[in-house]
Amino acid sequence: MREVILTHYGFSRLPFGKDIVEEKIFHTEELTRTAAMLELGIESEDVMLLSGPIGCGKSLIIRHGLAGLDTNRYQPIYLRGNISGEGELVKALLRGMKIEPPHSLGKAKPAFFSAVEESSRKPVVVLDDAQDIAEEALISIKALTNFDSDSQNRITFILTGQPELRTLLGYSHFDSLRARIRLSHHLSPMGLEETASYIDHGLEVANRKEKLFSDSAKMEIFKRSNGIARQVNRICYNAIVAGAIEKKNLIDSTDLHSDEL
Repeated sequence: MREVILTHYGFSRLPFGKDIVEEKIFHTEELTRTAAMLELGIESEDVMLLSGPIGCGKSLIIRHGLAGLDTNRYQPIYLRGNISGEGELVKALLRGMKIEPPHSLGKAKPAFFSAVEESSRKPVVVLDDAQDIAEEALISIKALTNFDSDSQNRITFILTGQPELRTLLGYSHFDSLRARIRLSHHLSPMGLEETASYIDHGLEVANRKEKLFSDSAKMEIFKRSNGIARQVNRICYNAIVAGAIEKKNLIDSTDLHSDEL
């Protein structure tokens, strides 16, 4: 089926997938704005916050930001949610720095602080799906940015997650951590015009020269997706598969079959 789709539309690759190369990423206004925030924050901030709905591009933006880091100056560490406590977080950080952690937290924490202070590269820690991290671990982040020299920023944490992460951090027991977050951004979905440009860009990356989605189709895709990039990808991909089977060269709004799960 893949070859049928490629041949029918003249694609060089299947569009609207997750495997797009860095230089082919569509730079939405949100991506550009957030990338600038990350660039500034990685240089000078202890903790940053990036939130947004599922599928709005948080992982893409983080991947884009980390890909541009000078690895002679920075050591990126990517950790996902489901961290059960401070001890597990500290040990995960040490492993991210290629250091086998001591078994006990009492020894692991001094080892962590020594490793960061002695490192020639500043750790940049992405805590993805941070709303799933145990509250004890989140609260401990503030202490993990405290070094003898407060004037020097030695480590940066980037908390990313769904909208409920912001709600969680609003509780009073996170006051100290929240005080460390000077840079934060909540991603908004794309508007109609940007969604249409996103669709066109996806086709251009696949080397499709001719128009494929009509204006009414783009309008309908925007309505169904609410401007969420992942949903746009899903709807467009399903329409392309159906269009190849039905041998359509132009996809209209009436060709967008219901794909409700």
